[in-house]
Amino acid sequence: MKQEKLLFNEIEIKQPDSGNLGVSFDTTYTDDSGRPMSGVALVTPLFTVEAYSYKATDLTLQEMSQILQIVAKGNKFKCRYLSAYHGKWRTDEFYVGRGSLNVGSWKTDEEVYDKLTFNLIGVNPL
Repeated sequence: MKQEKLLFNEIEIKQPDSGNLGVSFDTTYTDDSGRPMSGVALVTPLFTVEAYSYKATDLTLQEMSQILQIVAKGNKFKCRYLSAYHGKWRTDEFYVGRGSLNVGSWKTDEEVYDKLTFNLIGVNPL
């Protein structure tokens, strides 16, 4: 059986730690959506996007640089991923608005980052 990989712009990146590619979705509603005094929600959805939280640990300087050069400036990029919504592997556009990293060691020839986390937000609606 073929082993699928998470790809950014057709580049195989450091795979997230097991269990650390969370799946979520975000729906945007019209401005007049809300709850009146009765408490019953009156909502009009506009669109929903997929979002994924990525976490990888023990990254080398090269792995960190490779990922950050793709995601760090907020530009759109192609991501090959397993879509929970569509139920299959697919490629779509995502962007990253915020991320964080923890330094492990900056010793010469032993540069390691303890952790990199960020959220991938789908560009196109579901």
